Amino acid sequence: MTATLPSTAEAAPTTPAGGTVLDLIESHVHRHPDKTAVLCGRDQVSYRLLWDTAHEVAERLLAHGCSRGDAVALVGPGNPAFMAAALGAWLVGAAWVPIDPRLPEERLRYVLDDTGARVVLATVDGTTATGLPTEPVMVPAAPDKDSGRVERIRPHRATSDDRAYLIYTSGSTGRPKGVAVGHHGLAVHLLGALEGYGMTAEDILLSFASPSFDAAVEEMWAPLANGSTVLLRGAALWTGRQLFERVRAHGVTYISCTTAYFEAFFGEDLSQDDIDCLGSLRGIIFGGEAVNPAVVRRWANGPLGSIPVCNTYGPTETVVTATLYWIGQGWQGDRVPIGHCLPGHVSVVLDAAGREVGDGGTGELYLGGPCVAEGYLGRSDLTAERFVSLPGREGTYYRTGDLVAVQGPELLFLGRADRQVKIRGFRIELEEVEAALQAVEGVRNAIVAVEQRADGGDRLVADVVPLKPADRDDPVIFRSALRGALLRTLPDYMIPSEIRLHTDLPLGVTGKVDRARVLAETGTTR
Repeated sequence: MTATLPSTAEAAPTTPAGGTVLDLIESHVHRHPDKTAVLCGRDQVSYRLLWDTAHEVAERLLAHGCSRGDAVALVGPGNPAFMAAALGAWLVGAAWVPIDPRLPEERLRYVLDDTGARVVLATVDGTTATGLPTEPVMVPAAPDKDSGRVERIRPHRATSDDRAYLIYTSGSTGRPKGVAVGHHGLAVHLLGALEGYGMTAEDILLSFASPSFDAAVEEMWAPLANGSTVLLRGAALWTGRQLFERVRAHGVTYISCTTAYFEAFFGEDLSQDDIDCLGSLRGIIFGGEAVNPAVVRRWANGPLGSIPVCNTYGPTETVVTATLYWIGQGWQGDRVPIGHCLPGHVSVVLDAAGREVGDGGTGELYLGGPCVAEGYLGRSDLTAERFVSLPGREGTYYRTGDLVAVQGPELLFLGRADRQVKIRGFRIELEEVEAALQAVEGVRNAIVAVEQRADGGDRLVADVVPLKPADRDDPVIFRSALRGALLRTLPDYMIPSEIRLHTDLPLGVTGKVDRARVLAETGTTR
């Protein structure tokens, strides 16, 4: 069965005319300054302390010449310092760019150069920023005495017309592309998410996402937009037992995680102690890739089936979550829909001729509304290709490249219309991995595909033709060198799990590699 969303004790907050998330958070700072805003490890940060630290950060940014419209790079894991740094950037009208310090230096340099970031803020000790080409400015652990800084900063703070942040996604041309999201769209999305999830000011949300992943935008800022509390996982990787104990210790009411985390932690039989730990939950929200319906059935028909779970879908180009589908006790479906749009988002499904698809039909999903991003930073060609106008419809729509089926008021995800994929929740353009492979010395040709495993998960595989025949004769050394070269330019989640070596790859009539034939011969899916 489809669940009704968790009951709400009060209506979701509304944004003042022309307001931003900053305005919402500031209202809670004045209303309940000593309430806990952020929990992370041993840190327990109140709204007042977070707000004061953000102003201290803003003072430092102004001292470094940062101003409205600039980009500020934030380096480090998701923690209270990261959130204070992001707020500090907004207080001076700047947009922030989350950067995972574990990324290859070449990719770090690309993002910093592409954004023209004026300042790099390190949100942990300086060793995290080792290798960055810009000297980091540390986020203060606690603010100094105010001394009038609020008055100095207020004229600079962001408005709804300013850019809020940039997040980089995999690029089909071999270059990551920066998605630019504005303050108005962010505020509208967060208020819609609060309404769609049924969250109140009394809730505590557990966030799993890294700040460089778009889901963190919703997980970090939605709770603060309605005066509730967010519990950040931080850099640590938890076991299921650690997760359950933290839910019990903090009285967590919502968990937001990737599909893979949901399947790993909640897909097996739970002990009575596990069940007792999770008793405070009002809902579990997951997304990032298609979910195994058997796991959902197990949960919905198990001892905690009265706690609804929510399957979500949405690209970075629409902030993050655009659709949701609540699943309640007793659900017995064989495929989990991605559901219907959250408030602030609209959708239309078009066939190949551009005609709207009705109930029972399939087509490509287009997303519109105020939450659609500005476009790709400095990539007018790609922006024009993906952010489009539709005849008879107002505003800009994002062409997702995803195929969906229309089932009454709900949508069912069918797969990609292009060659973008999601592996373990990470969005990957296969062309970017191929470009990196073909740029490695010693590689003559290469294609990358997705292989579906017996357990239902997906993995990347590469079919590679070495330049020198001798490399095929010593495949262990060649594969090791190839992976090492890829790790210098790509994050680890984009490294193929298997590299298959070939004498040659078959060509089609156009002279290009016959991808369909390779996939058929190797048993990969796309």
